[in-house]
Amino acid sequence: MPAAVPLVVRHSVIDRRLRIAILIYLWVAMLEDTSLFLMAWLSPDTWFRVFHGAAPSGLEIALLRRAAGQWLAFALAQGLALRYWKKNPIWLVLVAGVRFSDLFTDISYVLAAPSLTTLGWVCLLPPPLLNLIGVVIILRGYRDIRA
Repeated sequence: MPAAVPLVVRHSVIDRRLRIAILIYLWVAMLEDTSLFLMAWLSPDTWFRVFHGAAPSGLEIALLRRAAGQWLAFALAQGLALRYWKKNPIWLVLVAGVRFSDLFTDISYVLAAPSLTTLGWVCLLPPPLLNLIGVVIILRGYRDIRA
């Protein structure tokens, strides 16, 4: 009978700079997603005023709160990864998938928004690129750990 595959993988030590980059990315992304969740869920009017210079109408608040639930899930995944990735690096792959999926929602939002304030452009334009960079950093860390 073949030996069982362990859930916790013994891995090599990754470069210190890469480990620090992963930690910084995970913390910043978790804090960002938590902040987005809180603003969107607790004060959706602020979201629309700050990013669009407009008041919400129709189903916009419901859709924003739906996105807020997704940001909360992202923050939870990143928090769990912060806790467990060193012992179980598959958490890095999970976060990379989360951030990669957000790349497309970020681009879609900027393209679909009928209006953005200057602050809206400043805050909403960089995340797709930052998500892509984060995915590369995190997957590189996973690859190096597994090597």
